[in-house]
Amino acid sequence: MTANSGAPPSATDGSVRRATDGAVRRTTAISRSRRTTGLLAALLLLAAGGCANSYQPPPVASPRPAGAVEPAPTPSPVNPPDCDARRSLLPDPTAPARYVQQGYIRAGVDQTMTRMTYRHPATGEFQGFDIDLLYEIAKALFPGKDPKETLRFVVVTSAERQARLRDGTVDIVADSMTATCARATEVAFSTDYLDSGQTVLVRGNSPYQGIGDLGGKRVCAATGTTSLEHTRARPEKPIPVSVPNWTDCLVMLQQRQVEAISTDHNVLLGLRDLDPTTRMVTQPPDWRPPGDTSCDWHAEPKSACTWFSDEPHAIATRLDDTALLRFVNHVLEQIRQDGRWARMHQKWLPDHPDAGPPPARYGPNPSWPPGR
Repeated sequence: MTANSGAPPSATDGSVRRATDGAVRRTTAISRSRRTTGLLAALLLLAAGGCANSYQPPPVASPRPAGAVEPAPTPSPVNPPDCDARRSLLPDPTAPARYVQQGYIRAGVDQTMTRMTYRHPATGEFQGFDIDLLYEIAKALFPGKDPKETLRFVVVTSAERQARLRDGTVDIVADSMTATCARATEVAFSTDYLDSGQTVLVRGNSPYQGIGDLGGKRVCAATGTTSLEHTRARPEKPIPVSVPNWTDCLVMLQQRQVEAISTDHNVLLGLRDLDPTTRMVTQPPDWRPPGDTSCDWHAEPKSACTWFSDEPHAIATRLDDTALLRFVNHVLEQIRQDGRWARMHQKWLPDHPDAGPPPARYGPNPSWPPGR
């Protein structure tokens, strides 16, 4: 045994061990830190590469409006009578006794066409060109009374208009309704109070310039309208999609479920009001049928007219209610002559390119339908 055997370690020995242990720990920590830094750098590079090459926006649910049908069903063929849809019965200033005694009149209207018949969400009141026409009819039918008290509005869709007249739910319809010979077998029409034509509304950033660009594309219109028929008949073969209300079409356009909405110019102006990011097409159709009259009532030259259908707007009554029909024609005649029509047009449709108040056409038959 040496002289130091069994002696306690000196202070110098402890200091050496502590220094050694500390150095080891520092070396280990630095190594771990470097490994962690390298791993993080690798992950960041991978993430950056992934974002550049494969990121996709999160999916958003886009439910279709209730009642949307694609493609819209083809209606049963109809052989319309030979008629002039713009002609009606001679006017009569005599207020129909039935409504005078009743004290009110029930009017079928839409609630989604901003310029024509629209229920304002803030007030709940109906407004538009057609609503003002109805107010003028009510004032003439019930002089001295507030037309808001003598008009009872009943909301109907385009597909319901003829049926609600036939079953007596409403007495009159003012709903941007086109007078046609086929419809003249179901309801009676007043004289034409607004000339329009079918054109197209698209998203503002879409590439489409006219109906000719929409072959094979989904195009929306309300069920029960002439717009669906005209869309289906186009030689470009767009895919017609039908919905109950015009605002349903706007929702589908916004959700990119359809590429366009096609209907009367005055209705599309109202939809554009609701979404100013949309726009009207500017390119006239490449094809028009022989004898086409679509642009005869357009204010601009045919070379600038995008209309591809003739849409004479008229107020509808029941087939047997010729007394009301003649009274409505009397009111419309007055409105054309005394400037009220022009004031209503300036209020609601200042940018609608029609050529002014349509002249009334009557007869020759004294009863409905009036024939040619």
